[in-house]
Amino acid sequence: VNPEFGYRATIKGKVKALGDGSNSAAGPPTLTDIQVLDESVGCDGAPTIPPLCKAEAAVLAAPTSASVPDESAPSDELMVGDEVCITGYVMDNYCIYSTGDPGVLLDDQSVTTLENPELHSFYCLLDVGVCYKSGFQVLGEKNPDTGLHCPGFELDDTDAVLKVARALGKKGKCTTCTGEEDVNPEFGYRATIKGKVKALGDGSNSAAGPPTLTDIQVLDESVGCDGAPTIPPLCKAEAATKDCSKE
Repeated sequence: VNPEFGYRATIKGKVKALGDGSNSAAGPPTLTDIQVLDESVGCDGAPTIPPLCKAEAAVLAAPTSASVPDESAPSDELMVGDEVCITGYVMDNYCIYSTGDPGVLLDDQSVTTLENPELHSFYCLLDVGVCYKSGFQVLGEKNPDTGLHCPGFELDDTDAVLKVARALGKKGKCTTCTGEEDVNPEFGYRATIKGKVKALGDGSNSAAGPPTLTDIQVLDESVGCDGAPTIPPLCKAEAATKDCSKE
């Protein structure tokens, strides 16, 4: 009964990187902390459908010579040049990617950055050179399964963020902040960001992972978006790649 061809197994693990979707070893997501089990073990619930299998299924609906595409039909696939609007916490890349795995706040290392961005001080975000010089991103919403905010969009204009955030932040420990009212915040900078997609990102756990926005507007969070806010691709990917070990 020992086979000579076609090795099959049940694999359980956690998603380490999302992959770039290319026709190469870098294309599929990568799993870590894996268990390699006999195929008869199976999954406790429904097995995880790989993202690239979903993508292949989606292209089966591509137009043929016998069909005419509906160009008016909206697509939820983000493309370079698309306009984006999102309201969320603005975070520096250093505190997300360079202070550990998972990253912690540089000025309060008991706090996991993507778990509690509301505790991130304006001082750390706007005064500390290693933080603001690393660039900024606006985060997506918190994933209820992981308890972490998903990476959102990289912002290609650091000066625009600094100008608006420093005018909002309360003057004091944040020495570059100029707000003098009691209502001016000291922690958890949130903003509405509007811009255009400049690059799609590679899906990795780094500043190169999320899409990058250009021509950005940094607005008060109360402005919001005219319609539904844009859901960052990495937030969608986290929802789609619920791994087998959690079933």
